[in-house]
Amino acid sequence: MRQHPWGLLIVVPEEYQNGVDDIVVLNVEGNPATLKKPRLIEADPSSVIYLFGDSAEVGEGLVHLQAQGWIEGWHQPSASLSWKVKLSTSSSYKLAMTYTADAQAVGSAFEIVAGENKTVGTVRQTTGWAGDSQNFERILLPGTLHLSAGESIITLRLVGETKSKERVKVYSLELISPLADKARIVSNEQAQQMRAKTDWFVEAKYGVMFHWSTTTQPLRGPQKPYEEAVNTFDLDAFADMVGETGAGYVIFTAVHGIMHFPAPLKSVEAVMPGRTCKRDLIGEMAGKLQERDIPLILYFHHGVGDSEWVKAAGFLSPDKSKFFKIEHDILTEIGVRYGKKVAGYWFDDRYPLQPFEELYEATKVGNPERIVAWNSWILPKTTEFQEYYAGEFGGALVNPPENFFAEDGSAGGLQPHGLIFLDDPWQHGYPDTDIAPPLFTTQQIINYVKACIAQKLVITMNMGITQDGKVSPTTLEQMKALRKTIREDSNTLGVN
Repeated sequence: MRQHPWGLLIVVPEEYQNGVDDIVVLNVEGNPATLKKPRLIEADPSSVIYLFGDSAEVGEGLVHLQAQGWIEGWHQPSASLSWKVKLSTSSSYKLAMTYTADAQAVGSAFEIVAGENKTVGTVRQTTGWAGDSQNFERILLPGTLHLSAGESIITLRLVGETKSKERVKVYSLELISPLADKARIVSNEQAQQMRAKTDWFVEAKYGVMFHWSTTTQPLRGPQKPYEEAVNTFDLDAFADMVGETGAGYVIFTAVHGIMHFPAPLKSVEAVMPGRTCKRDLIGEMAGKLQERDIPLILYFHHGVGDSEWVKAAGFLSPDKSKFFKIEHDILTEIGVRYGKKVAGYWFDDRYPLQPFEELYEATKVGNPERIVAWNSWILPKTTEFQEYYAGEFGGALVNPPENFFAEDGSAGGLQPHGLIFLDDPWQHGYPDTDIAPPLFTTQQIINYVKACIAQKLVITMNMGITQDGKVSPTTLEQMKALRKTIREDSNTLGVN
C-alpha cells in the first residue's frame, strides 16, 4: 500500500504473507483525525502546488486508484474532488490540470471553486500514444483562481449535461503563483543550458535493453545468489551477442527495484553493507562495449519497493531529503568512477515532487555529455532536466503523433525515443521457464524501426535475458535480420 506520490508505504514481512485475503491491522501513532480527507496541505506559494487524489476528499461515485494515482468514475452529477490548502499569503494562481479525455467526453464543462472565487472551462480531447482514456496531457486552464491567506477548500467538479463523463480521468491539479511561475521559467532556462546534445543517439537509430537484476532467473535450475551471478557473468559472450544485434547502444540495468549494485560503490555500502559487488560488472561491460564502439546507458531505479533499503535510506520519513541525498551521492560516485564510460541514464518511476534539478546535476558528474530520461510512464514529462523521452511503450509498436514532441506537447522539447519489449515482458522473472516467444514478426520489427528512423525517433528494444546471460535464439535471429537491413544494406546503398 502506498500514498502517492511519496506517502504511506506498508511492508508485510514474508513470514506473515499467507494469501490474498490477509488482513493488515495498523497501529498508528498520533491523531487519526489527521487522516480524514481532505487532508490539510500546508503549501509553499514559491513553488508549484500539486494537488493529487491521495489528499482529496473524493465525492460520490469517484474512485482514486492508488497504484495509478488518478481519479476516475465521473458518473454522478454530484461527483467532485475537494482539497484543503493552507497558504501563508494571498495570491491569484494560474491553474494546470493533468487529465485524459477521449472524443466522447469533449465539451464537458467543469468548474474549480474556492469560496466566492471560481474559474470554469471545458474538457478537450487529449492526445498521445497510450490509447483512448490513457492519453494524459498537462493542460493550462483559462483564467486564474484567487486564494486568500489561511485555509481554503478547493473543489473541482464537472457540471452540466455531458455525453460521457466517465471517459475523463484526472491525475492532478496544479496551483501556480506568479512567484512559482517566474521560478519555473528560470529553472527551465537552466535545464536548457545543461542539456547535452543527442546527435549520437539519433545516429545510433536503435539500441537494445536488458533487464538483468537480483530477480532475474536462469532458464532452468535454482537461482544463484546475486553476487555469484555477477561474478560468473560472461561479458565476452554478452558483448559478442550485442554486436550481432547491430545495436547502436545498450541500456543495462544497474538497479531494478532492489537496491543491489553490480560493482563496488561506497555510497551504497555506507547505507547498507553487502549491497554491492566486488566485481565491477558495469566498468568491465562498458570497456567491452567500447571496444565495439557501443555506448553504455544505465537503467537506474531508486529502490522504492525494497523494504530494507527504503527503511535504511530514509524513504519512510515524511521528509524525503535524506533519501534523495543518498541517491544524489550514488549518482555522483557513479559519475566519478566511470566518467565517459557511461553515456547516459534511463531512470524509472519518476513522478512529480522529486528533486530533479539536483539529481540531474549529479548525473553530469564525470561526463557533462551524458543524456538522461526520467520515466513518467503514460503521464506527461515531469521535468525539463532531461534530454530524451523515456517512452515506455511496452508490448506495442507505437508511433506517437507529431504534436506529442511539439513545443507544447506532453514530451515537448525532448529527443523522441521509445522503448518496447520483444519477448519477455521486460525481465525473465519466472524460474524454470523459457524466454517468451517473439511478440512480432521479423518484418514487423524491420518496418517499425524504419518508420521510427524516418521520424528521428530512437527506438530501444528490450530482449529477455536469463541470469546466466542467455537470450532467445529466435529473437537474436530477428535482430540479426534487422542489423542486416538497417546497418549493412543501408551502408551498401549509401543511406544515412
